[in-house]
Amino acid sequence: MRVRTLGLLAMVIAVSVAALGSASAQPRRAIDFHDARYCEIFELRGALPDVRIKVWNTIGLNRCPAAKWEALDPASLAAELGAQAVILNGPRHFLMDSASGKTGRVRSIGGLRVRKVATIPITSAADLDRTPYTERTIGRTTTWQWDRGRRVYELLAPDGSNYVMQSYAQIIDPELTIGKLRRLGDRLDLPKGWRYRTRRLNRDLKLRAKGKATIIQDDLQNTYQRLPRKRGASPPKRHRVDVIGMTKTVGSPTPGTVVDRGTFTGPPFGSGSIDIEVIFGGPSVTGTFEIVSRRGSAFGTVAMDYTISGSEITFRGTAEFTGGTKKFRGIRGHDLKAYDHNMLDGQSGSVKLRGFARY
Repeated sequence: MRVRTLGLLAMVIAVSVAALGSASAQPRRAIDFHDARYCEIFELRGALPDVRIKVWNTIGLNRCPAAKWEALDPASLAAELGAQAVILNGPRHFLMDSASGKTGRVRSIGGLRVRKVATIPITSAADLDRTPYTERTIGRTTTWQWDRGRRVYELLAPDGSNYVMQSYAQIIDPELTIGKLRRLGDRLDLPKGWRYRTRRLNRDLKLRAKGKATIIQDDLQNTYQRLPRKRGASPPKRHRVDVIGMTKTVGSPTPGTVVDRGTFTGPPFGSGSIDIEVIFGGPSVTGTFEIVSRRGSAFGTVAMDYTISGSEITFRGTAEFTGGTKKFRGIRGHDLKAYDHNMLDGQSGSVKLRGFARY
């Protein structure tokens, strides 16, 4: 396993800090966490499928002085520690006001005082993946707290999940500061249906991880943890889907790919526009669709077989809702019946989508 490959561990380990305070269940304020600069040193030992990563963190000991941090050499540190490899992760800045957990011993590595905060097992190549906006579940027992009145920065996923930023990174963008986070959404390459927002808290926010935490990173390596579902929130309701639309082919961005656009009407969306993009493969097509109305949008995937008769082509198959926005945020629906009939020139499409969805 090469050090270059190990760089992909950053997301898994950067957010797996097992402790940042005392072992008490109540947060202590000996450390001012909000916008506190910190760095981490990952000490790797072993080989797949039995890799162990010791995570050393500067929080509460120093603010990771730039001169010392930039002087660190991973190869020299690995030799000093007798480790297979060393990875440097930082600088980063925490955003919570306080935290609690269990701490480890303090030592000096490369002239930088650090505290052991976690030991992370890496058992497969899948643990090396660092795809932005992809959930990872890590082992951690912590309580983060943001105080009432504090501004928080969140990602809202189309499946209804909310994630609050726990730290921002100066790894990809060394000029990123807390003052620039309010406009960060303008810079992020968000997937379809995702939204970045910022707000001030009207009450304290405590985010607990009782053995496990679900985290993601954006494309600048800022780290977020998923919020639990609100207590008392109403479960998703079942809605009938009965959409009829008219479409025309508007392009073919790649060989075998067709894009249709048009209008639709029908419950539960009302009326609006519809986009469909499919890829032909043998006697079937697979693709994606998006329905947009003033109430919000819903999108998903389709898989259909097709037949050709004379100058006409007919598609029949199934569709699935994978997410939405506004009123339809978190929409889910499986095995909806999908139908599309068109002329071979693509200019007289008639589409239908029927079944049930929950949101």
